[in-house]
Amino acid sequence: MRPKIDDVARAANVSKATVSRYLNGHFERMSPATKTRIAAVIEEMDYVPNRQASALKSRRTHLVGVVVADVSNMYSTRLIAGISELTKEAGDQILIADSANDPGEELRTLQLLLGQNVDGIILQPLSTDPHTYDFIQAQGVQLVMVDRTTTPVAQVTVTSSDYAASRELAEAIVKARYQDLIVFANPIAGASSRRLRYQGFADVAQEHGLSITLLETGDDSAKEKDAGMIGQWLTSHPGHRPAVFTTNGRLLMAALTWMQDQGLRAPRDLGICGYDDWDWARLAGPGVTSVNQHPQRIGQTAARYLYQAIAGQPAPAQRIEIPADVTLRHSL
Repeated sequence: MRPKIDDVARAANVSKATVSRYLNGHFERMSPATKTRIAAVIEEMDYVPNRQASALKSRRTHLVGVVVADVSNMYSTRLIAGISELTKEAGDQILIADSANDPGEELRTLQLLLGQNVDGIILQPLSTDPHTYDFIQAQGVQLVMVDRTTTPVAQVTVTSSDYAASRELAEAIVKARYQDLIVFANPIAGASSRRLRYQGFADVAQEHGLSITLLETGDDSAKEKDAGMIGQWLTSHPGHRPAVFTTNGRLLMAALTWMQDQGLRAPRDLGICGYDDWDWARLAGPGVTSVNQHPQRIGQTAARYLYQAIAGQPAPAQRIEIPADVTLRHSL
């Protein structure tokens, strides 16, 4: 017969309430000896908590929904890892959904999560209109956003310091004496993070009288052929050696692959730098100057604010920036 919480409490010589607090991670006023004893009994009995019964009593399902724009993106992987650290501590489970950069798919996945009675949702939004997501909180489900903001900001939104980090990187390019800046981006109208990163570069270019060119890919893909736009710019500007800034890691990889195929090297033929310092950036070529936006820390922070809201103490709507780090290497 499957053991019950009463059996665990009796074997550990504690109250059922104490076992319940242990299972829910509430260790306040619980001695280390008691925690150790309960853990040993749970392991010995192979006890599995009845989450359905717990949900009926607490009105919680211990499920947290996470919706990202592209689950195959390394940013999403690290973001989810950060969220998962907090949900594991709370004894909860995450349900991951991929909106595939499609507003219709985003709506469908959000409705599916609501159908699962999740306690809260962490969302990388595709829409800049906050009213797009009114239906979530209308059902009493807490919502925290990451990476991208709506206008105006209507929920707690955790992002990178997109503008400040991009300005810092652009100033490094100025010091390296480049006269031409190229920003290689997915459509900047599609996400606040892209707009802010471009704006950081554009403002620095204007302040120093440098030329700046925005090259946008046609969609949210990142393929080597898209980087061919950089080649077209070079062809139409003979004798120029620009600095290329890519607004995410996928575009950085696409640009580097294209450069290798063309026999171009940084910084001999052009400078290259970008957002997302994914370990390999220091190993590629001479080492690529890049921005680490700490997606895992963004995920952890978003989860903390979500749990605060689930506990009945939601923070006011605001944008919370996690400072990004600019790492200068030899690609400029």
